[in-house]
Amino acid sequence: MNKKHTLAWFLFGLGSQMQIVASLSFTELFVFIAAPFLFFSESVHMKRNGMMTLFWLSILVVVGCVVACIVNETYPIFVLRGMAVTCLLPCTIIVGHWMLRRDMGGFKWMLIGAAISSILCTFVFQKSVEVAMLASGDRGEGAIDAIMSGPTYWIGRLSAILGAIPKGWYLQCPVIVSIGIPLFMAVFSMLTTVSGRSAALGAIGAVALILIGGKKRESIRRRLCNKFGFWCCCAVLGIFCLHALYRVSATQGWLGEEALKKYEQQTQGDTSIKKLLLGGRMEAFCGLIACVDKPIVGFGPWATDENGYTGEFLAKYGTDDDYEKYVKSCEWNWLQGKPYHMIPVHAYITEFWLWYGIFGLIFWGYIIFVLIRYLKQDCWVVPQWFMWIAAGAPRYFWDIFFSPWSNRIGGMVFVVACLMARAVRQGRHKMPEYMVEEIVKVESK
Repeated sequence: MNKKHTLAWFLFGLGSQMQIVASLSFTELFVFIAAPFLFFSESVHMKRNGMMTLFWLSILVVVGCVVACIVNETYPIFVLRGMAVTCLLPCTIIVGHWMLRRDMGGFKWMLIGAAISSILCTFVFQKSVEVAMLASGDRGEGAIDAIMSGPTYWIGRLSAILGAIPKGWYLQCPVIVSIGIPLFMAVFSMLTTVSGRSAALGAIGAVALILIGGKKRESIRRRLCNKFGFWCCCAVLGIFCLHALYRVSATQGWLGEEALKKYEQQTQGDTSIKKLLLGGRMEAFCGLIACVDKPIVGFGPWATDENGYTGEFLAKYGTDDDYEKYVKSCEWNWLQGKPYHMIPVHAYITEFWLWYGIFGLIFWGYIIFVLIRYLKQDCWVVPQWFMWIAAGAPRYFWDIFFSPWSNRIGGMVFVVACLMARAVRQGRHKMPEYMVEEIVKVESK
């Protein structure tokens, strides 16, 4: 292992959440600067390793952003933010591939750096979203206490800190630790916040995949890849079982009074999965009405709801409380001199489709294909990545459909790693010798 590469990976992760200005982090600034210089030399390797489809689709997203901004006459500040988000995609693909190609095993130090970064950014170079939350509140120690007091803070930080070791050193880590940490996070998420269902589902999915696959190449290929269709059916059945368990836990008060109140507000007597999703992830569905209305060009980044899509959706599918909050939000915007309401987007795929048009939808459609193909064909090739990528896939799928795009660096490196594993399987890229030795040592036991 090259110590120079180790340091580069660590710094790559360390700067990922410490933001300099607005929402631009140190790592993102490095990616923007380095990508143009690396592209011409790296493009040859990217083509050989099967990265170019992802790269050119990311370029089309940039094109989609430009067209959407022009057609919709987007506010200049949102144009700048949209261009920054979209241009970061191809730049991260270039730099992420460059780093993985030089040292495939260095990702573990990125995870360690990111875990440390998640703590440091509480005190210095804070995330813009946390700064915005405290804009009208306390400063100094009071502000830090306010950030750290919420359960969401601890879910994100604990997951990064506790998960870094088993994800990075999966082959050396005892199985009890690999499954114990996700199980702990699942219980912690459900008991500490009424919004912990997504984290719990992701953790349960990770545990299931670890138990199925194990650590050896042959066991992963035989148990998971060869029976992928069977496990997909089991996953669907498992969702219904978990839904039933959640319903009982919430209605019996096992998750606390707040969880019961939220469950009753979301379901309003209809306990189906559809109603629970509509009630719990209303923002993920509101934008779909707008997407269908302008599916090709989109509405531009941070699109304003000039046609009342949100009110229309909430009137049909939302609760009285949701609609009341929406009306109050509109009234507050008017009082603040902002006669508009943003179209809510709470999903990677909906956000990109709504803001950047059809190219955003195609981009995430391709990534979904890559993730499914990785689980079906390629996840056994690099067992060191199994807990990081394969076991992380359930949470990634959830985020694609139900979370706003935020993990801009790690999220793209994740997809690049899926494609790199395929390149290894097809003999287009060679794993480092020390990683091969790790695999042989584990399989010889």
